[in-house]
Amino acid sequence: MSERDTSQGTDPRPPATAGDARGAAVASPVPTGATLARAVPSFAVLLVADLAVVWAAVTGSWTALVVVIACVIDGLADGIFAWLRARASFAAGAATDDRDAVLVREFVRTYLIVVGAQAVVAYMVFSGMLLKPGGEAPDAPGAAFVTWQYWAVVGGLVGMRAFLYWWDFARGGEASVIPPEAAVAEPLRRLFVLQFGVLAGALLVYWLFDSSLTGLAVLLVAKTAADLVLAVLERLRAARIIAAVDAGVRPAPRPAPRQRARRGGRKRRR
Repeated sequence: MSERDTSQGTDPRPPATAGDARGAAVASPVPTGATLARAVPSFAVLLVADLAVVWAAVTGSWTALVVVIACVIDGLADGIFAWLRARASFAAGAATDDRDAVLVREFVRTYLIVVGAQAVVAYMVFSGMLLKPGGEAPDAPGAAFVTWQYWAVVGGLVGMRAFLYWWDFARGGEASVIPPEAAVAEPLRRLFVLQFGVLAGALLVYWLFDSSLTGLAVLLVAKTAADLVLAVLERLRAARIIAAVDAGVRPAPRPAPRQRARRGGRKRRR
């Protein structure tokens, strides 16, 4: 029998699965250069928005509290647009597992709890309620909150996340191929790398260097570099998923959770 049965128009080979990803990668290589070239506008907007925060922090003499809250708002916007990505994936039929809906609901719940906890902890720590460097609370730690420059820069961060959603996801037609679980995985990576990194770095600058403006600027530059690296890795992961789908590789469903065995014996009567 030949490799493909042309007499009946069917292919006797089994359909490709996620286990064939290595062979599919060889048959359909990921166009890394083209992928990064298409994402150049999104990288540029990300850099402009993040560097605007650095500029505003230096010129406006931001405190650690103001810097951390700006990054928390950025993380919140990132999570909201990830939820919109997941909804678009569901609408386009890209879900590969019946439990994806539960996964996305748990993501939204967990993400909001973590971001809310970050905001509360940041306010209590960097406002001087819990920690007072040198025994004195910082003077007017939230003064920048009443300036229009602060909210213009924070609005730029939210606008940047909206542009990334439109340019990389909606305009690129990724909703039909990127499953919801992959859509919500990216902001979780940024949450743990960026948000917790900024929180820990700001605590270091706040406690050891008394909210040094130089230290906060270095922290924001490091956050910008990490944000750009994570964006590049996200584009490459999306390109690998698209290449696998084009090669006919279907993502394998997640394994079902183990059920605990019931203990034998009768219950004691009291």
